[in-house]
Amino acid sequence: MSAFTKLLFTMAITLWAFMLPIEMVAVLLVIQLAIFLFASPTKSSFAAIGALVVFTGIMILLQILFNSDVHEALVSGLKMLVMTTSFLCLLATTYIQDLALVLVERFKLPKEYAFMLTTALRFVPDFLTDSQMTLDAQSCRGYSNRGNVFKRAAAYIAIVRPLVMRAINKSETLALSMQLKGFGSSKVHRRLSPPLKALDYACIVFMIAVTSRALYLKQLQIAYTTKIFFGLGGLF
Repeated sequence: MSAFTKLLFTMAITLWAFMLPIEMVAVLLVIQLAIFLFASPTKSSFAAIGALVVFTGIMILLQILFNSDVHEALVSGLKMLVMTTSFLCLLATTYIQDLALVLVERFKLPKEYAFMLTTALRFVPDFLTDSQMTLDAQSCRGYSNRGNVFKRAAAYIAIVRPLVMRAINKSETLALSMQLKGFGSSKVHRRLSPPLKALDYACIVFMIAVTSRALYLKQLQIAYTTKIFFGLGGLF
């Protein structure tokens, strides 16, 4: 499957999370986790999944605390988890260079913006690795994050400061290397994305069919709700 089809699947899943029934959304999450495990994820990828689960739990808890219905909070948390997991599956199964080519050639995005987006995605695992290295180095120097919330927040400055400085140094080195290589001066693309195959066209047809069906059912639901609302209004 090409990177173009995978990117379309990611955008389609974002729409399906809002239009499909909650049972189908849960099935999508199971399929995404299976694909993620099949792609042989790294340790940082598992850490990203764990962070998403923790963040989703926090969002659900906040909604419940602010007098939101428990069922609605769980549904919204599940939808958010499905949307974010789809992007992780895309990154775990697709090369960053292929994503940049698809954004430039298929979606006509300027190559400067495509490079900026894909570079930010590429630096995410490096940033997680640097954070762990910084934490280990500071722990060897007697760093401790014990105590109340305020003491922990103050202690994290010892990690954030060198981590930010390391990220700035990397970005300056990258900018200098791009300038020396003349990035942006040439308008010729030397590499072309591979053509779509039969599997890609079949997946695109499947996405269009599922999206059209979901939109049709959503329209019927809205029309039925509107009919009931105006019917009850006529009684008064």
